[in-house]
Amino acid sequence: MTIPVNQVIGIGPKTTDYLKTKRVTTAEGLIKFGVEKLALAPGFNPGRAETVMKAADSLLGNNTSTKKGVAKKTQPKKAAEKNKKKEAAKKDSKKDKKKDKKNKKNKKDKKKNKKDKKGKNK
Repeated sequence: MTIPVNQVIGIGPKTTDYLKTKRVTTAEGLIKFGVEKLALAPGFNPGRAETVMKAADSLLGNNTSTKKGVAKKTQPKKAAEKNKKKEAAKKDSKKDKKKDKKNKKNKKDKKKNKKDKKGKNK
């Protein structure tokens, strides 16, 4: 059973026309076309291409994109990097807060020492 590419969720008329120029007219053909090539289509990026491929797989009732060696989504790696940066920023923020607290305490102690010295000198 062949399913036309325009039946795949995420593939509209403009993308259908673009895919026709690449001789992709069916959902099966789209799977073979691959995520990397679909990501180059106007209005697409790797994330959207991956989502459309999953929709095509779902429509076909199988998971051919992983069997055919289609590139895996790179989003988790980017998300992990963002999480690491956030964690580092939190640690830095905590360190800065501790330093600020310590500096405030030192300033208070200095003021107190100055007052004590003035009181003793009188």
